Amino acid sequence: MSEKRLQVFRREIDKIDEQVVALLGQRLKLADDLVKLKRKLKLGILDEARERAVVSRARKKAKSVGLDPAFIESMMRLVIAHMAGAERERVGGAEVWVKVQRAFADFPAQLSVARVLFKYGLRVREDGGVACGDIRISAVQIAQEAGVDRRAVEATTQTILKNEELRRIFENLEPIAYLKGVAQQLGLGVIEILPKDAAKHGIISEVTGAISRFGISIRQAVADDPHFIVQPKLTLITDKPVRGKVIEALRKLPSVQSVIVY
Repeated sequence: MSEKRLQVFRREIDKIDEQVVALLGQRLKLADDLVKLKRKLKLGILDEARERAVVSRARKKAKSVGLDPAFIESMMRLVIAHMAGAERERVGGAEVWVKVQRAFADFPAQLSVARVLFKYGLRVREDGGVACGDIRISAVQIAQEAGVDRRAVEATTQTILKNEELRRIFENLEPIAYLKGVAQQLGLGVIEILPKDAAKHGIISEVTGAISRFGISIRQAVADDPHFIVQPKLTLITDKPVRGKVIEALRKLPSVQSVIVY
């Protein structure tokens, strides 16, 4: 009897998860219309006052339904950052990635494959294969991740090898041992910093300096390249989870647009 009830609860949770994902998908689809309207009104992508209002409303709603406002705030800031990144991509927000997009302008499936290669640091070999370091990765696995046919993977690598600029990028990609996914299991903290201007000098120094004042050590720092990533961020893995005063101190830094804590 207990096992049956457990399965019922799990099915209900699965339905709710599907609804959450569907709603987020609808929210993201608004990016196209937003870009067009903002262009017409000559508005920038980021609106700090609007972001504060959205976060404030979400915190109040969270409190009214018995949820942790800090958790909901982090979730909403992540959603806002992702949507802003989608808007930037539509207007051409990262100069090198724009060149990649142009190279695959007529081949959306190939662009999806290129995204996967870049995301995971998978390099294109001279023979047209794909490898993680020196370990060969099958085209079928990459196709499944990209949501395309296997032939699109082979076509993508050939497009890359024929384009000298793309070749210089994708032949030299490397993966890293990223601690974000295992931070919770190791008792570590994860902070994502969305900068106001990722190309500005001194952001890492400013952020790490603020954290060190609280006696917190940084185990890993991964900074996205603003020339490649549309919504670049600085991800810090700390020796312990951070809360309260540390987060507020980071949000007050002049270079910081938003702080997301896991």
